[in-house]
Amino acid sequence: MIERQKSMGNRKPLTDDEGEVRELTEEDFARGKTFSELPVSLQRILRGIMEENAAKKKVPVPLPKDIVEKMQSTGEGWELRVEEAVRQWLARQGKRRKVAS
Repeated sequence: MIERQKSMGNRKPLTDDEGEVRELTEEDFARGKTFSELPVSLQRILRGIMEENAAKKKVPVPLPKDIVEKMQSTGEGWELRVEEAVRQWLARQGKRRKVAS
């Protein structure tokens, strides 16, 4: 982290060693860039992420607190693991319907 601080001058890093983002200041926002000011390679990556997320629909699904906490405790990407669990369940349901027919 010391190396990162040196390269940033007197500015505080935006995240700590665990990746938690600190509260942003007016100075942080003033240093921000518009999308078009970003390197083209980064714009392409971000567009891909936006398109991927646009293909998803957010729905509020109330889950028991213990399940959410257990999934979150598995670390970054836990939402994708929930999605995969739902997909696996749906695949099993499809197989059961075929057998019953």
